[in-house]
Amino acid sequence: MVISRAHAFGCGLLAIGAVVALAAFNSFTCYRHDFETFVAANSVFVAPPLVPAVICLAFPNPLRAVGACLFVAPWLLFAYYTDCMAPTAGGGASMVYVSVLLWGIPSAIVGALLAGPVARWLNIHVAR
Repeated sequence: MVISRAHAFGCGLLAIGAVVALAAFNSFTCYRHDFETFVAANSVFVAPPLVPAVICLAFPNPLRAVGACLFVAPWLLFAYYTDCMAPTAGGGASMVYVSVLLWGIPSAIVGALLAGPVARWLNIHVAR
């Protein structure tokens, strides 16, 4: 299957938007952030793992951004589970978003690198 570069670019943007929406869900439902706090917190903890996805949009296969986002999203789900569904009984500040920052970046890079071969294996090609 051959898809246009514009369509692949749109899929990459949609994937990045989905990760930002997931981060917004975490911020607004669990942490009760206002918009300013949401932007500040996610600029520090969620934006760096999304940098590989944004960079992938500039390359010939923007579908790699989808792979990067697929590997970042589980870290946000883990953060939601840790802080909102199973909070610690001992109290103290949660540091789960440090894992989103530290492990999200290498996960995004691995997802971006794997997305190309997987797309070729699935016979998906981006038209130049």
